[in-house]
Amino acid sequence: MVTQELLNAAKIRLRKTTSNVLDEDIKQLLEVAIRDLERIGVADIYLSACDDPLIREAILTFANANYGSNPDRDKLMNAYDMFLTKIKGGGYSG
Repeated sequence: MVTQELLNAAKIRLRKTTSNVLDEDIKQLLEVAIRDLERIGVADIYLSACDDPLIREAILTFANANYGSNPDRDKLMNAYDMFLTKIKGGGYSG
């Protein structure tokens, strides 16, 4: 679940200071990233609060890559894939 704290962190990362209907798009991207981490076996305890720095950075990187038309999307998705690799080997499974 996307917490308000995670949404606020994503908005800062995306340099979005106002609240409007686009916040729902950001929430959706955060949910997709969380589900992707779940898909690779990350335990719910790490996903419920998203306060582990590695997990949090992976989620924010995914949102940054996929929000709007980011010209650095490919680089950011490569970074996200590297986070997934680190997370898979980092003892985050249940």
